[in-house]
Amino acid sequence: MDDDGAIKIHLPYTSCHMTQMDGQYKIIFKYQTLRGRMVESLLSCQAFLNQECNIAPELWLVCGSGLLSSAECQNRGCCYSVDTETCYYPMDECTMDRHFVFSVQSTAMDPPVSPTTLVTAGNSPCGPERVTDDLALFKIPLDECGVHRYEVGKIVIYMVEILNRVQSLSLNYGTITRDSPVRLVVECRYLPGSVVSVGYLVKSPSLGPSIKAQGVFGVQLRIAKDEHYKNFYPQYHQPLQMLLGKPLYLEVRLLNPPDPTAVLLVHYCVAYPRSAKSAWILIYDGCPNILDQTPTYQPTALAEALTNHVKRFTVTTFQFLSEDTNVEADEEIYFMCSTEVCLPSEGPCVEGCFADPSSMTS
Repeated sequence: MDDDGAIKIHLPYTSCHMTQMDGQYKIIFKYQTLRGRMVESLLSCQAFLNQECNIAPELWLVCGSGLLSSAECQNRGCCYSVDTETCYYPMDECTMDRHFVFSVQSTAMDPPVSPTTLVTAGNSPCGPERVTDDLALFKIPLDECGVHRYEVGKIVIYMVEILNRVQSLSLNYGTITRDSPVRLVVECRYLPGSVVSVGYLVKSPSLGPSIKAQGVFGVQLRIAKDEHYKNFYPQYHQPLQMLLGKPLYLEVRLLNPPDPTAVLLVHYCVAYPRSAKSAWILIYDGCPNILDQTPTYQPTALAEALTNHVKRFTVTTFQFLSEDTNVEADEEIYFMCSTEVCLPSEGPCVEGCFADPSSMTS
């Protein structure tokens, strides 16, 4: 109550009996006058437009078909404009109707990339839904366009890679390009049986091989040529051809750490074929897949200065089999790890089995 006798009431948007309709939050407030009469009053205010919906109209991607009401639009998990009565997708979201919806800015890479050259990787590539001079807008179904699906624990993960088409110039004596290769990994993660709002999207832009600018850091997964981890295959080498059952030496490292005390955490790593029809979990919660019984190979111990920023593990080479005939698919196999850069000053950095290098075999 104020000094002048006025009563102030604060009601969060999540209050009981709060409704959202026509772009407004509404609630019926009941009170009793000094004379004992009960009065009802409708309180309303403009619905807060979250960051994902704060999109310029020219960048809207229409959600649903036909004219939808505000309630129908919100039931789809989409954004609604009261002024134009338009239902459109939020940006950088995993949508209720099972789509990736995200944007890629040309300046997200160095040097900048042309948005018109961006496509999904795989045998059935898809391009952007809309392109501007400095932005590519993607709307990708979760079961098309080369999307990979796999389960890690209770989490269902959908992953798609965005690459750029390299522009070439051919003359009499050769073909060249001046475009740097680009790779962007986008994930949607869901908890089965939960509401769609639990799903969230992660974008991981690649960093060039020689980034030295202060304040720019990234994580790199690379393959060592032997157990000593002294020499590594270059970033864009030809696919390795190895006999099955042999050790493959992998290293995940933090590039340009934002803080000397930062700790690189590896949450999970998976392997998947180009067809995206299968996946194999290598590491989960920082530990090898306990259901995968393979020969063990112990990586060499890390120098103390590298312990927080470098993680190493070995994989016994394998090939995926066709689900129908159990015949070797003979496909290229790719590796991907989900990581986190943790600062001890902000909370505990639990490293899982990487704290004991002898256990890091798969």
